[in-house]
Amino acid sequence: MKADRKKGEAGNDNIVAAFTDHEGDRYALFERTLKEARFFEALEQARQTSGKSRADFSIVIKPNISMMLRRADIGTYTDPFFVIHLLRLLLAAGYTRLALVESGNLYGNWFENRSVAQVAARAGYVDEAAVADYRDESRVDIPVQGGGVDARVPLVDLTLESVPHDFGGKTAPAGKCWMEADFRVSFSGLKSHFYSYYTAAVKNVYGCLPEQDKVRAYHCRRRVGPWTALHIHDFPVHFSIVTAYSAADGWMGVKMKAIFAKPHTIIAGADILAVDARCAQLLGLPPGKNVMYRCLAKHVPPRSWTSIGNAAPFSPWRNVPAILPLASWLMEANANIMDFGGSIATGGNDACFPLKPTYKGGFKTILYYLSFPVSFLCDIGIVKLNLRRRALNRAMRQAGARLPFILRHDYIRERMEYFSFDDIKDFIRLAACRPKEKVCFSGHYLFLDGRETTFNSRFSTAVLAAVEILDYVRTGCGPEGFDALMADLEVLPDACPLCFDPRQPYAFCYR
Repeated sequence: MKADRKKGEAGNDNIVAAFTDHEGDRYALFERTLKEARFFEALEQARQTSGKSRADFSIVIKPNISMMLRRADIGTYTDPFFVIHLLRLLLAAGYTRLALVESGNLYGNWFENRSVAQVAARAGYVDEAAVADYRDESRVDIPVQGGGVDARVPLVDLTLESVPHDFGGKTAPAGKCWMEADFRVSFSGLKSHFYSYYTAAVKNVYGCLPEQDKVRAYHCRRRVGPWTALHIHDFPVHFSIVTAYSAADGWMGVKMKAIFAKPHTIIAGADILAVDARCAQLLGLPPGKNVMYRCLAKHVPPRSWTSIGNAAPFSPWRNVPAILPLASWLMEANANIMDFGGSIATGGNDACFPLKPTYKGGFKTILYYLSFPVSFLCDIGIVKLNLRRRALNRAMRQAGARLPFILRHDYIRERMEYFSFDDIKDFIRLAACRPKEKVCFSGHYLFLDGRETTFNSRFSTAVLAAVEILDYVRTGCGPEGFDALMADLEVLPDACPLCFDPRQPYAFCYR
């Protein structure tokens, strides 16, 4: 099979679209990629085959949520605002029976608040209050609003909603919502992986395997590849989307990436193996390097495919050295070693995911704190990130009297790390609205006292920071606080020119 064919080759309608846009609106890039990959055509063809109406045709989307351990590492999990925008597009097209699915993972062994609902809240699918309000629910409703859409879409925890299934003589739990869907979408991020070289559409379906302790349930005896392949074989994926707008490379890209790569690329297609092959091509790897790709290819032989789009191999990009997959393969023989090894590779965590009390003693505590030097060794970007944070704080302090309001409020100052020059200018527009009620959001759509607007930052972390600052000022500073904040923001780029350079499209700490 020739890996990349030119657009329009006769007789081959197995298309993988891969488009890159470093300058334009990222949602326009997303929509263009879906259009060129014929997403809605594939969806409509499947619906017509089913004989169901659009309202009755069930679509289930599997994003990568549970790998999020630090919100700032946006390259390690599927950008939630892209997922919400896909839901918005589907609802606008008349498809109303929608659901997102995800399961728990190994992080639940080590950290508190690791249910799917709580991680999704921290990532930005719903208000973060859901982290504290969680009461063991297996579902949480995600608001999908804006652009003429107003609906609630359930996020289903497959760990809590699974049923036994016979996988060709092997009975194991499977996610009920994923099983029963009329149309399944794998919606992953693209990143390096110390176990499988890279992770894309196929590896993302591994997250549909419902057991939370996936090391003991699937990795041991090296069965993770076959189990993933069996799930895709029995419950085929009808369409795959891979976001590489931001992407995590390096030794531990799957878990941590302080300063991530910015390929600004979206990949999509109906053939999951072809999509993975195109992703591998962009990383300069043969697709068969990934054990899950190899296992699935034994069940579903790869077909020839046509590549369209302007995406070129990513550069710079660091793939993992061969020693890491080999070491992971050896570690799989023992669940405890695999568990502890996984903990070392965490590289730290957000404060809303505190270490479990059962892991605060003795050997396990040592292993956890080893994660910090390991993270420095595996990702020098963490050093750069911390240095840039200090430089930003130093620049703000040196500005002194020019930034009196921001310097009095550490909560605001810390969140300014996520803002670029353009974000500041757009945020001033939001602050000028002086919201009196809690600011609601649905992806990049914000609702200020019932007024709908958008905040089109390049990364969801900036939008979430904007929402948090607005509510902080609203509840703690009053209307005069917005005036003081805007006065500081107007002079901030001049006061800290190196940190807020109008020629730079990224926040200082993400460069």
